Amino acid sequence: MGWMLIALALAVSLAAAFSPLSAFADDDENLVNPQQRPDSSFIYDTSIAALGEADAYYDNQTVQVVGEVVGDSIREGVDGRHRWITLMAIEKGVDATVSVYMTAEQAAKIDTYGKYGTTGTKLQVRGTFHLVCSEHEGLTDLHADIVTVVEKGKLHEDAFDAGAFVPGAVAVAVGLVLLGVFYYLRERQR
Repeated sequence: MGWMLIALALAVSLAAAFSPLSAFADDDENLVNPQQRPDSSFIYDTSIAALGEADAYYDNQTVQVVGEVVGDSIREGVDGRHRWITLMAIEKGVDATVSVYMTAEQAAKIDTYGKYGTTGTKLQVRGTFHLVCSEHEGLTDLHADIVTVVEKGKLHEDAFDAGAFVPGAVAVAVGLVLLGVFYYLRERQR
């Protein structure tokens, strides 16, 4: 009887050790970074949308986000040693952004800023998140410690589509015909 209990306990512990953790599969806000260096502290990847909805829990915490650089690099101060950039990520159909404060050397890694027709450089930024930053007049921001380029930016050329002009050309032709008919009918009434 005792060996049966030991075998049952062993079977249960093996099943628990090798079962998939499906309960945690949908938790997108706490992903472990497999590329994290062993000398750094344990950090959870955080979504930019989660920072946009942040509460006091995230304040002064070390976070790591990934997003596309959009807009422009804005020089902070007269010495030009620091820059402001904006990181954007489309998460669950919503554009989420966060302002990032970094050194000029870190900002020099950015080759392209996102705008119409251009995909900006995709960065992974690790730093301290401030819900109300005392250094920057209460701005919600992320002070970057480590900036890594995940993917370079791309330029998207607009292809010329002659078919897009067909409806406009037809409308102009119909308008000219109607103008001619109107002129003819008006002259006929004189």
